[in-house]
Amino acid sequence: MRQKDGYMTAHSERNAIALHHPIFVTYFFTVLIIQNDEFRHVDFCDIEHYRACLPTHGQLTAHGITVLNPKDDTFVLLKDGNFLSARPEGTFGFANKANWWEEFRRLSSIPFKFVQEKPFSPRIPHIIHQTDNALHPETGYLENITSLKTMNKDWEYRYYSEKDRIDFIHTHYGWDVLSVYLRLNRLYGAAQADFFRYLCLYQHGGVYLDMKSGSSRPLSSIIRDDDQFIISQWDWSLPQYFEWGKKAELSHIEGGEFPIWCLICAPGHPLMAKVINQLIANIFLYTPNLHSTGSVATLKVTGPILFTRVVFNNLNKFDIRMENILAKGLNPHMVKNIYRKDQYHEQVLPLVIQSTRVGDTI
Repeated sequence: MRQKDGYMTAHSERNAIALHHPIFVTYFFTVLIIQNDEFRHVDFCDIEHYRACLPTHGQLTAHGITVLNPKDDTFVLLKDGNFLSARPEGTFGFANKANWWEEFRRLSSIPFKFVQEKPFSPRIPHIIHQTDNALHPETGYLENITSLKTMNKDWEYRYYSEKDRIDFIHTHYGWDVLSVYLRLNRLYGAAQADFFRYLCLYQHGGVYLDMKSGSSRPLSSIIRDDDQFIISQWDWSLPQYFEWGKKAELSHIEGGEFPIWCLICAPGHPLMAKVINQLIANIFLYTPNLHSTGSVATLKVTGPILFTRVVFNNLNKFDIRMENILAKGLNPHMVKNIYRKDQYHEQVLPLVIQSTRVGDTI
């Protein structure tokens, strides 16, 4: 990439994003657009599809919007004395105070590029993927792994250590993606596992399960021959899962989040590419003050809040099947999770390291 006349221009980087004028990014890692004379915001991964809708400063002024830069790289947009406020479902309202949902970042350049499109195969292969940091699965997980292998004898089982994850990403995605993965703080092993599971399924397809997750039925009895992408939700009729995944960022989605402890999709699925590209944007646009730390940050930046928002926004664009996988025998807590000395839940250090400021300051 090279900077020219204040704009980012492509310089032999195939999937880089070039900007012809500054854009505004919301708390939700979405981009402000004007479409049919209305303000909306769309996932950053879809920015190329909305180039014509990215408003110029002149268009904002014509709509009565005043742009202010009250602190650091934070911007607010005022109209008639009220603050433009992003809403979870992609619309905007107005608020009389500027808090999280009223804060924007203005970008004049984008220092990353999206993953390249991979060939799509419409069948889900019989491969089970799991990952953890240790070179070999820890003893507490072995019984669950044996059960998975025994119940699914026609399936291939693959375990990936922390080293395997790095080698895998470099081999299949190159340094550009690996360098983004390495921005994630190693204290956030769950976030690294989130990133990897998306990349792994996009490359190979199959079923991803957390180490503590398993099944009481063969996976072939759950997956249909014509399935391409399966999603689920927590079954709120079960007392132990009542209102799990109910988050403010997902308040517009009936039933809450689409969990990621189990992911099922075909290789090269374009929706998984969108999830990955949105995650890449999230990592670069993450700020601890706005998106917090610990489990809160992980859910927003790499976890089920990210996944759910992208998938929900594309439900009508792809062949996606909703399934109650809990009722079908899949279990997120088949075995007890192994306690880690450094639990990501309570971390106060930022989720992203090796980061530089991304955003304008006037």
